[in-house]
Amino acid sequence: MKLKEGEEVSVTRVNNKSFIMTKLGRSLFIILLLLCTVEVFADKKKAVVSTLEGEAKVQFDYAFMEGVRCKILGDLKSAIAYFDQCMKIYNQSAAVRYELSSILALGNDYNLPLQLMREAVELEPMNIWYNLLLANILQKKSMVEEACKIYDNLIKLHPDREDFYIIETDLYSSVEKWEKAIDVLNRYEKQFGVSEPVIIEKAKLYSKLDNVKNASAEIMKLVKKYPEKTDYLGLLAELYLSHDQEKKGLQLLNKIVKQDPNNGFVQLYLADYYRTKNDTLNTEKYIHSALLNDKVDNGLKVQYLLKLLVNQNELNLSLDHIYSYLQLLLDKYHDDIAVRTLNADFLKRTNRLEECRGELEFLISKEKNNYLVWEELLMMYNQLEDTAAMYNGGLECLNYFPNEPLPYVMISLPLLIRNDYTKAMDYLKQGLALAPDNSPIKAQLFAYLGEAYYKQGNVKEAFAMFDSTLLINPGDIMTLNNYSYYLSLRDEHLDKAEKMISIAISADPNNSTFLDTYAWVLFKRKNYSLAKFYIRSAIENDKNPSGVLYEHYGDILYMNGEKEEAVKMWQKALELGDEDCGDLKNKIENGLSVDHEK
Repeated sequence: MKLKEGEEVSVTRVNNKSFIMTKLGRSLFIILLLLCTVEVFADKKKAVVSTLEGEAKVQFDYAFMEGVRCKILGDLKSAIAYFDQCMKIYNQSAAVRYELSSILALGNDYNLPLQLMREAVELEPMNIWYNLLLANILQKKSMVEEACKIYDNLIKLHPDREDFYIIETDLYSSVEKWEKAIDVLNRYEKQFGVSEPVIIEKAKLYSKLDNVKNASAEIMKLVKKYPEKTDYLGLLAELYLSHDQEKKGLQLLNKIVKQDPNNGFVQLYLADYYRTKNDTLNTEKYIHSALLNDKVDNGLKVQYLLKLLVNQNELNLSLDHIYSYLQLLLDKYHDDIAVRTLNADFLKRTNRLEECRGELEFLISKEKNNYLVWEELLMMYNQLEDTAAMYNGGLECLNYFPNEPLPYVMISLPLLIRNDYTKAMDYLKQGLALAPDNSPIKAQLFAYLGEAYYKQGNVKEAFAMFDSTLLINPGDIMTLNNYSYYLSLRDEHLDKAEKMISIAISADPNNSTFLDTYAWVLFKRKNYSLAKFYIRSAIENDKNPSGVLYEHYGDILYMNGEKEEAVKMWQKALELGDEDCGDLKNKIENGLSVDHEK
């Protein structure tokens, strides 16, 4: 609906929730507005000045400037109020409509912004900013073809703006209007001349229309202009092969290989083609030719083998088959970093962890400043449970990357295992200061710091750290287990303890440690029969049950009235000599006391 003179407008009903912005979002928003709003205001002020006089002009200018100021500062509610006031003073201002629409378009309802921008463009049809915002809103409302008409008008007004042609082409392509997209590119060529990107794009669009004749005609423009470049013949061949004109495609590809025997891309393309035809002889011929050619970039070879590895199942290739290709590269280019990196990735994927470790150590010896390799190596040490390597590797990594949090984690874990809690906490706190907020590594640092606090008797801080871990990662099963167990030992918040260990059990139902914790929580809650079930499950799922497990089993049996069996379990725990066990001799002689828990 178009506004009439003297008619009051109110748009402050917009949901204010739409205007909540992050600091970064607001900064970007301010920059964009500084680029657009100032220029728009400078132009529109002249039009208003010629219409308004006296007090009305003063009031309008003040309200408009205040609206712009509030908008730039992110106070959008106040900005809307000021622009509302402008509309009441003078309701034929395209600039005010633009400003209001640009704010309202930040929400999810584009109807009112669209109405305002239609009116703004009708009032000022030549204004580039108004047209661009209108096109943007139309696009958000999926009114793509109407948005394209806006760009048509903009191209007529500004035929030298290349970006308008490109945007309109992309918009038509997004709704599969291939012919209209081609028409835009033809107009581009008429204005700017023939260019490689436009020709290739037109060829792709004709290909989508199954118009091989026109698509090939476009590519031939490049072939004729650059006869020495075989890449364009490759594009033409690919076009023919993708449209069931295999004879033409293969003739061109073989022509390229004869002209350019070092063209690894085409050789590998042919290998892929022959694989689809189950022609093993030609597949192997072209792969070997490309892999063993010194003039073919090793990066291309590695990229190709990685593609085979990722798509192994789809291509029906065995890992051994792919590794045979990699072995060709390893034999010929043994010290090539790209080849050895791929080998490390392959070894990791196939769970050959010790060999992978060796490759990563080789890579780090060649590239000390490559953090990604350090990260992989430290994680590999962790996976292999080599705490000495974790500690030493973490320290060396810090020499090159002191601002990365992962080395601090890797250094602290061996220290925790060695009960060097003070030193571990120092590294953990340093890592915590570097870790991004709400990141998995920050959650891990909180968890380890919690362990250190607990072992030093600072239970309050320990539990605060565990809560911080679970706030970031509610599914951290190790923290859920440990936190639950510590609460059970202290007879505190047993309902919370049971909920936490239940989550851990759901994630890993056969984990002996988790089953033991669950049994112990149930024991503390005096649910002895269910506790017995879970402690038996814990022992059955552990290949080498600890003395603690047997001690817990004895305690639970005792409270279930099976005192003789309980004594047997305590004796078994005593034989294992587990230092974490309690006073087993006293239990064997006297049974459980009232305060028997550790």
